[in-house]
Amino acid sequence: MRQSLNQDWRLTYEDLSVSPEQSFKIFNKQTGWFDVASLPCDIHVPLIENNVIKEPLVGEHCWDSEWTEKKSWWFAKTFDVSLDMLNEERVTLCIESLDCEADIWLNRVHLGHHRSAFYPFLTNIKEMLSLTNNELLIRVTSGLEHVSEQEIAMTEGSLFLIENSAIGKRGDERRSNVRKAQFVYGWDWAPRVATCGIPGEIWLEGTSVAEITGIKAETVALDPVARVRFEVEIKQFHPYETREGELTLSLFRPDGSLEHATLRKLCLRSGIQYVTIEIPIPHVKLWWPNGMGDQPLYRVEAELIIGEYISEYPPFRIGIRTIHLNTERIAGNPDEVERQFTFEVNGVPMFCKGANWVPADSIVARVSDDKYTALLEEAREAHFSMLRVWGGGIYERKIFYDKCDEFGLLIWHDFMFTCGKYPDHLSWFREEVSKEMDYQTRRLRNHPSLALWCGNNENHWGFAEWWTDSRHPHFYGGAFLYNELAPQIVHRNSPSIPYWNSSPYGGTHPNENAMGDRHHWGEATMSPDMVRRITPEVYDEVTSKFVSEYGYIGPSTFSSVAQYLGSETIRTEGSVWSLHTNTFEKDTVIAGIRKHYKADGELSLEAYLLYAGLCQGLMYGYSLESLRRNSQCSGALFWMFNDCWGEVGWSVVDYYLRRKIAYYAVKRAFQPIKLVVRQHAGYVEVTAINETSLPILEKLECGFLSYDGRIRNTEYADVVIPARSRGIIHRFLLPTAEDGVIAVIPESCGDPRGILPAILRQADFRSLSLPEAQVGIQEIVPQKDSILVHLKAETYCHAVHLLVPDDIRLSDHYFDLLPGETRIVTIYSPPYKLPLGEIEVKCVRTST
Repeated sequence: MRQSLNQDWRLTYEDLSVSPEQSFKIFNKQTGWFDVASLPCDIHVPLIENNVIKEPLVGEHCWDSEWTEKKSWWFAKTFDVSLDMLNEERVTLCIESLDCEADIWLNRVHLGHHRSAFYPFLTNIKEMLSLTNNELLIRVTSGLEHVSEQEIAMTEGSLFLIENSAIGKRGDERRSNVRKAQFVYGWDWAPRVATCGIPGEIWLEGTSVAEITGIKAETVALDPVARVRFEVEIKQFHPYETREGELTLSLFRPDGSLEHATLRKLCLRSGIQYVTIEIPIPHVKLWWPNGMGDQPLYRVEAELIIGEYISEYPPFRIGIRTIHLNTERIAGNPDEVERQFTFEVNGVPMFCKGANWVPADSIVARVSDDKYTALLEEAREAHFSMLRVWGGGIYERKIFYDKCDEFGLLIWHDFMFTCGKYPDHLSWFREEVSKEMDYQTRRLRNHPSLALWCGNNENHWGFAEWWTDSRHPHFYGGAFLYNELAPQIVHRNSPSIPYWNSSPYGGTHPNENAMGDRHHWGEATMSPDMVRRITPEVYDEVTSKFVSEYGYIGPSTFSSVAQYLGSETIRTEGSVWSLHTNTFEKDTVIAGIRKHYKADGELSLEAYLLYAGLCQGLMYGYSLESLRRNSQCSGALFWMFNDCWGEVGWSVVDYYLRRKIAYYAVKRAFQPIKLVVRQHAGYVEVTAINETSLPILEKLECGFLSYDGRIRNTEYADVVIPARSRGIIHRFLLPTAEDGVIAVIPESCGDPRGILPAILRQADFRSLSLPEAQVGIQEIVPQKDSILVHLKAETYCHAVHLLVPDDIRLSDHYFDLLPGETRIVTIYSPPYKLPLGEIEVKCVRTST
């Protein structure tokens, strides 16, 4: 029996000096309360609603809410319960998450202190409940006030901190001692908005006799018959008697019909026991990552009957698939140290396409289900097959993992540790982390999207390179957690999920190229050499086996910029603009514009947003192609997919869910069937990628096309692109003619489902001598939920785009067209009626 306690709360605040011992003051407090309609709730939300503070993520208002860190926050609720609930043998108060240092009272009895936002507070309150007028009081703080100078002595100097005149100081020396989202005290891409509140749900769980407390599902075989093994954990409450029971486990097919049901008659001992059931599935529908196949989900139901008592486990869904991380030596290099880092799903090696995921709002509790769904739909639409949940954020809400299951988005999941030493020499800290890891691995283990547990973000790298000169050079704070505790817990709770100690990690140096995953920063975007930061060809040099971080900075749309700056008048200078510009930008955006588009002269805001967006798209698109064509590289996860607030930054989908220009470049680079061309030793090499289960027969037109379309010096090649393959399928001599483009054009490219042409980049766009561009709309065809726009180019056209509002989603945008090429662009589900006569097509001209 469950009773939700999410509705009708109240919130008040006091100085931090009003301690838990003074809770009587709050129980008796009559004024100064804010209404909280429902949980989850961060304290910032009711403060915004009641005009106590302005939205912290707009303008410079984040400074104005820092006072909230120096207060204690008290949530209160009065509730009744049913007689049936009171008659249960035990009633558990379940608080999903508390941020962060929390004290809880029921009917003025102190239930305990809770120190983590990353696992729930659970306690039996059966003896304290009344039918009516039960009072629940919760005190929370931002958490830092508990951390003393003595406690940070071992970790200070190791944490990620940024300070400059534009943003002040971001980060806090105390954060590694607090188990909550680390980024909320400030990061290069996040302001300091220290979360505080109840970021999860609260309910009462009434149980009697016995209950099913957990089910672990593992795919143990696929061939010749798939088999799924279920381990059911049952707790029988009687302290000394055995009880007779019946356990029924049912598996339902994706279409809802029954696949298999197993009935077990059990003698249940007192306390915890485990029942293993293995189910054969002769005609299985396998779960595949996005782009490699479908994502069928089977539903699991379990019921325990003891006499007249029935305990039902919450139904859940599984995908039947195997996951393996292959780190074997690379074939042909027996004497080398190089090893693969390749994920294999259902025995098939894959290239992981995607990006890093950060919390979708600095105020994490207010991310709606709709926002989760919209963001993950955008990842699927861009052909992602993996997201990395970064270790400075949160373990996300259930809907995040459910949607990743549905959309075929594998999850590389860091444990929540990042960029700093952690105090695992303290027994209380080790105990907190152990509870956190145990809870999260049990909670998430049955999601088919979960592909990897990773110990942390960049801390092993820090041990090797950054923190050797601290006052405690031999203190590897956190190493016990990542090297010993985490692998033990992962093996116990989810043994079929691979574990990796850190990101990056592998080899003698944690960020080397020979094995493991790599964060590719210093050689590119964070190079001291500006030319390397803004030159896409540097990514052709990469020898990493898996790139799990790298990025390039670009702006949002005009609408988003106006929204987060909080002003219709936008100035690209001054404190507000600087505050909302990533701290690692360091003039890179302007340098990229000067190299690729406009060498000198003033830049209007419109030109800045356009050219900077195109530069970000160029860098992401070219780099992802380079990594995909590299036969020894098995993954590219750029930094980063989404934003927690609005800024000129790394993401391709901004805080307001608007696509940046670079989104479309990423989408093209990640197509499941893709051609990539590069120049090598006087030849043009054509690499083909086919992630699907079927081979493809294609005719390619390869060679030189003049910009004006009058000269077409090409040859034809019939090729076969094998299923589940990538590799060079054709070579041809590099043409020497000028004033034209070298391209590979598939015969199917005019079909919306066909393969796109591949164009060889020979020079910066700014240096090309292009004729007057000729591109036009041939036809506009309204559909039920979309609009089809038929385009044709007579000449080579760069960055072809439709003039539509910023919040319009299209199948493609800001793409190049070859002379004579046609393309159909779909405008998806316009949020309002779009006048067809006002749709125009434009492209970008060279500008010296």
